[in-house]
Amino acid sequence: LAAKRDVFYVQHGGYDTHADNGTELTRLLKEVDDGLLCFSNELKAQKIWNNVTVVSASEFGRTLTSNGRGTDHAWGGNHFIAGGSVDGGKILGHFPSDLTENGPLNIGRGRLIPTTSWEHLWHGLAEWFGVSSANMPEVLPNMANFQELFNEQDLFI
Repeated sequence: LAAKRDVFYVQHGGYDTHADNGTELTRLLKEVDDGLLCFSNELKAQKIWNNVTVVSASEFGRTLTSNGRGTDHAWGGNHFIAGGSVDGGKILGHFPSDLTENGPLNIGRGRLIPTTSWEHLWHGLAEWFGVSSANMPEVLPNMANFQELFNEQDLFI
């Protein structure tokens, strides 16, 4: 393709499980795990794994408490990046110090205000893609609203 970086999108649905966060969620995550293993093994065989970054994304998280029929939609969630050049094995961001109903980030019914924005992660990824500092506000128009954005060195070796 003669490009320095390309983007490919894969969708895997079915996560709106509400009441079945046990068996069904386990099955769905195993499909992701198996797919990523197959994908990474093939890219390693082609000797291009070090040039690839896989990023998970979702439009919603889950509440920590039940609505009586399972968990409900919320904002906070966990995501990952993987790849041959990713500086893995660490958690970035700030884990809430208090997950109780009285915690400062809990706005009720187990809905937490996220401690890390998408801009934190995408700032470092955009640098990896070669986006200049001058162009970063166009790529991430909300970045001025957040402190301590991750940079390429935070994410990659």
